[in-house]
Amino acid sequence: MVVIKILNGIVVLLVSGVKFLAGIAYAAAVGQFGFWPCVVLTITGGMIGVYLFASLDLKILNFFNKLFRIKKRTYVKFSKKARFMVKLKSGYGLAGIAFLTPILLQVPIGTFLAMRLIKNKWKVSLYMLFSFSFYSFTIFGCYYFLGPHVKEMMGHFLKH
Repeated sequence: MVVIKILNGIVVLLVSGVKFLAGIAYAAAVGQFGFWPCVVLTITGGMIGVYLFASLDLKILNFFNKLFRIKKRTYVKFSKKARFMVKLKSGYGLAGIAFLTPILLQVPIGTFLAMRLIKNKWKVSLYMLFSFSFYSFTIFGCYYFLGPHVKEMMGHFLKH
């Protein structure tokens, strides 16, 4: 039983390091952890992912450039995704990227974007830590203190 709990904790760490919301969902679905272990595991997993992807940032980009022989374009192609990324970087900066990373961008993409904006790993890590903490406390707080049937409760309150 203890081995399974440890393995589930490791899975939460690994999944949170790549897809933060999936790590939260897995920790809640397993149900073996309390409020504080879930919060600590997901935040730690997210920060391990940020540290890993920030450290390997240039190595990963160089690997893909060599693998796919990516040449620099002489023109710029604006897609909806490219416009969104430019708007995010220029309009909201590091705080916007950190705020959207856990829910929309995912840890690797958010970390790569943040590292393109600011080269200081510690500043990027601090912003990501605040973002992960906010989402982890908010989601697990709602789940553990309002119960797993939040949707049903909200539907009941809205009907009356």
